[in-house]
Amino acid sequence: MRLLLLGPLPPHRGGIAQFGSRLSVELEKLGHSVFAAGFSKLYPGFLFPGKSQLEKGARAPDGILHGYDPFAWSRARRALSALDPDAVITQWWHPFFAPCLAFSTPKGAMSAAVCHNVVPHESMPLAGPLSRFFLRRQDLLAVHSTPSAVEAEMMGPRVLKLFHPVYDQYLSTGLPRERAREVLGIEPGETALLFFGLVREYKGFDLLLDACSLLPERCRVIAAGENYTGKTFSSPRLLWKNEFIPDREVGTWFNAADIVVLPYRSASQSGIAQIALSFRKPLVVTPVGGLPEVVEHGVTGTVAGDVTPEALARAVEECAGFAFEKGTAAAIEDKARGYSWQTYARELAEALE
Repeated sequence: MRLLLLGPLPPHRGGIAQFGSRLSVELEKLGHSVFAAGFSKLYPGFLFPGKSQLEKGARAPDGILHGYDPFAWSRARRALSALDPDAVITQWWHPFFAPCLAFSTPKGAMSAAVCHNVVPHESMPLAGPLSRFFLRRQDLLAVHSTPSAVEAEMMGPRVLKLFHPVYDQYLSTGLPRERAREVLGIEPGETALLFFGLVREYKGFDLLLDACSLLPERCRVIAAGENYTGKTFSSPRLLWKNEFIPDREVGTWFNAADIVVLPYRSASQSGIAQIALSFRKPLVVTPVGGLPEVVEHGVTGTVAGDVTPEALARAVEECAGFAFEKGTAAAIEDKARGYSWQTYARELAEALE
């Protein structure tokens, strides 16, 4: 098939850009002809809370899509229509981009949205109407968790429940474990609890810090990610690099960690969980969205009983009881095999035929 893949791509930052790049490669491995169309601009600067939307040192991208220039949308549609695709796959993650994606997409081809979020975690004006406007135009909605499938079914189109594949591209990055722990200042015998990724209100960074204060002193939080909340966080047991972490440094943080914690208040699924699986790290997650689906409780990690510091602390203590056992990494490796990119790409492509 001739496939057109729309969405952010590197050098735009973040997991969704990484997802699009990897999906394009995997579809091509299956023999499909793929044209990946990225963005020249995503958010206008005044709406973006971070320091940069691009990877450090990157040139401005020349993608054909433009997030907020209506005059660019018709130009994009004409150019993309000339490719005569059999199917269009659009990465969907935020209703802000509904007009751009709807009016830039060629007509006539089979259309599918890969839904990282069916509806956004954080509210915005007209989020519901904009989401319905775009998603109801699609022939297929691919989702990554059971709760997302329920949300997608309310939109009307056919729903395909897949999964979020593992992000194993970081395994060769960063420092090895002992060196990473030395550089980060983690003492021998300390249990490092990793919070990784952008700090946003719904991700519950404060819950993790409060939970850590209830844990034995050997436990400490290591955090890597830029703060988008505008709030100040502090703890005597916190090591935090308040910056976007480039790809080449991701391995340092995961190699140094003992347990990866996702203390989210809400979630659909999480690419961070899939990085943790690739590094064979046990997970502690809250019982929200699709997060419990990636954890075999008591074997590959634990699911907290509630979204509270107390429940999170109990889940961390339980996880620490088996995190260092020989069989745990093997069990996580088995779990990770169920989230292969090859399977994901094949099932998505078959649904488009």
